[in-house]
Amino acid sequence: MSTYTIGILGLGVFGTTIAKTLHKYDCNIIAIDNHEYQINQLESILTRGVVGDITDRSLLRAAGIQNCDAVVVATGNNLESSVLAVMHSKMLGVPKVIAKVKGTTAKEILLRIGADKVISPERETGISLAKHLIHRSTTSVFELGGNVSIVEFRPPKKWFGKTLAELQLRQNYKMNIIGYRCGENQELNIQLTPDYVFNEDELITAVTDHNTIDHFEDLTD
Repeated sequence: MSTYTIGILGLGVFGTTIAKTLHKYDCNIIAIDNHEYQINQLESILTRGVVGDITDRSLLRAAGIQNCDAVVVATGNNLESSVLAVMHSKMLGVPKVIAKVKGTTAKEILLRIGADKVISPERETGISLAKHLIHRSTTSVFELGGNVSIVEFRPPKKWFGKTLAELQLRQNYKMNIIGYRCGENQELNIQLTPDYVFNEDELITAVTDHNTIDHFEDLTD
């Protein structure tokens, strides 16, 4: 898996959790927070840590946010700050911007001004989001506790045209398929039979363990 660069704007509980999780996967992390203490705490795991205002576009550019594969706007307390951070990140050309929010209205606003994904989390979702960022073929990762996760992903090309029975996913991938969707806004279809055929237009939902998630790209290449 190629090195991935993630920007984290705000190092509260959520942002710090994402940074610590991404560090385990050797990602480049650019973090900005207006508290020097927060930057110093994570200095050893940050590729670049900048003390400053996340709403300052010049500061974001100087920090290298435009070079990120994705940016997480991890401060959800001030809607104005989140709006400006999302707008600036998109204007700098960041392909994927994810924002933390509190409240439905804030979510709608951030999506309207360009956020690609909006979530309402703290620590546990921070871990799940970090894993989602590094596993680019997945669309969602939800930790159920213990060593179990639910993952939604687009099937790899080598699965296209093959049946559930042919692939023997439980034996070969330690993965139990529980259903599929024909698109992100569609309902989950759990009526699966051994002769179900995988195709590129569907999203697959499965239960698996953390080790499989952590090596997902290697398993599905």
